Amino acid sequence: MFAFLPWYIHQFPLNENSGNWLAAQRIVWSCLLMFVGLACFKQLPLLIRHMANWRAWPRLMLAAVLVGLQFWLFIWAPANGQTLPVALGYFSLPLVLVLVGRFVYKEQLSSLQWVSVTVAAVGVAYAYVMADGLSWIVLLVALGYPLYFMLRRKYPLPSHIAFTIDNLMLLPLACAYLLMGDGVSEAQSQLSNLYNYAPWLYYFGLGVAGTIPMLLFLLASNYLPLSLFGLMGYLEPVLVFSVGWLLGERLSPEQWPTYILIIFALVLLAIDGLRRGVRQTASRKKLPKAC
Repeated sequence: MFAFLPWYIHQFPLNENSGNWLAAQRIVWSCLLMFVGLACFKQLPLLIRHMANWRAWPRLMLAAVLVGLQFWLFIWAPANGQTLPVALGYFSLPLVLVLVGRFVYKEQLSSLQWVSVTVAAVGVAYAYVMADGLSWIVLLVALGYPLYFMLRRKYPLPSHIAFTIDNLMLLPLACAYLLMGDGVSEAQSQLSNLYNYAPWLYYFGLGVAGTIPMLLFLLASNYLPLSLFGLMGYLEPVLVFSVGWLLGERLSPEQWPTYILIIFALVLLAIDGLRRGVRQTASRKKLPKAC
């Protein structure tokens, strides 16, 4: 579902300020959607209980800043011609998560998973060489998300509550941008279309496209070992590539080795998962039946 978001963003006429405007709109609409969802499922008291804990606010604000930078970057970069550094960051992120899982949380990797990591690392290293090294965007993606996930694991919250609090903490900044500075001229052009439903439906769709995959992303990060969660993260750039292919975008010849190696790493990971599933099924069959 993350792969759908870049395509959706490009349905809006983009200029140099559009990335900031859309990032702010995403936060506003995500807050609205989450409030409606929490109200429907009678979860608002749980949200209020966590928000009422003032001692937790510093770490809640830190988590919001860490993930807010990712929200902004994922929308700002395509609007400002910085898609390649973001892609390199998302290629690097799974490797960093695997290292964090292995050396911080002492998670064990199978031999096939280590081979998968090595193959993916070669592909990412090749991409670095082709891109002439690192940039601040790559580092922000590759290091920002692991810090966020580590903070969430140290102070666990239900995924839907954590995501809502993140957006609530970012809401004042989003509203300030929409009402002041560069957002004013954009707001004036949008207000002129107040009775044209298309822009507002687009923003609603942006909230949906940004909310559902992020909720599932947070849920998976809580339930999966961080190393396995990291390796599965390589599905995202491959799916983004698939969406781009369907939209008529093509890889240059120098990009093919990276994608081929990463797809091969995913195949190895799938084989490892199948082997584990077969072993678990066989072990359950060997268990003695209860009398």
